[in-house]
Amino acid sequence: MEQTPTDTPSDQAGTTGTRKMTPYYGGWHYLLRTVMPTMTYAKVAGAEYIPRTGGALLVSNHLSMVDPPLLMAYVPRHIHWMVKAELFEQWPLSVLMPRGDPITVHRGQIDRTALRAAENFLKNGDVVGIFAEGHRSDDAAAQPARAGVVYLAQRTGVPLIPAAISGTEKVFRSSFPWYHHAKIRLTFGPPFYLRDLPAAQARKPDRDRLAFEVMAKVAALLPPEYQGVYRDPVDYGTPTQA
Repeated sequence: MEQTPTDTPSDQAGTTGTRKMTPYYGGWHYLLRTVMPTMTYAKVAGAEYIPRTGGALLVSNHLSMVDPPLLMAYVPRHIHWMVKAELFEQWPLSVLMPRGDPITVHRGQIDRTALRAAENFLKNGDVVGIFAEGHRSDDAAAQPARAGVVYLAQRTGVPLIPAAISGTEKVFRSSFPWYHHAKIRLTFGPPFYLRDLPAAQARKPDRDRLAFEVMAKVAALLPPEYQGVYRDPVDYGTPTQA
């Protein structure tokens, strides 16, 4: 089994002060952990890679509204999600989700308030969940990632945990029968640090290129038909060394 990277002094941000699940979140976690196996054929692999303490960025692809509950069920830590602000205006999520956690993100702009909130959670030793593509995939294939995940990793030095989801797009259908007992696969990969990526070796690392390489870690855990633009990776050439 591939080993989790060893922390160095510069990577210690968020390794203390990890908080337990709030009663509200914990209730949903245990409820979903009980319900999810009965509503889907869920197969989970790599759960041992999820660190039990310390700050971490959980980076996943996004296929369906089922994705957050799936991760909440199988990640044994409180995930502070970064979610679009519009969800707080839609029932039932407007009632179910407490204000301030998840972190509301106003899309179409650089939401510095959301980024600061996520940074604070990470530095306090918590897990922040981010769908790096910024939106659900229309065709279930992995899409190019946004640079926000890179910004947070650079600012905090925490490890990134890749999580690959497949099959959740088949749970709900647009025609009868609307619900399908789908086969779902959730795979976690080994933690890695931003500095480990090839693009990080450049004199001035490009955030878009780093974001692509972060999402490539997620795509590598997906079945080929879900890998999208990462199935045939872009050749950026050799980074310019410092």
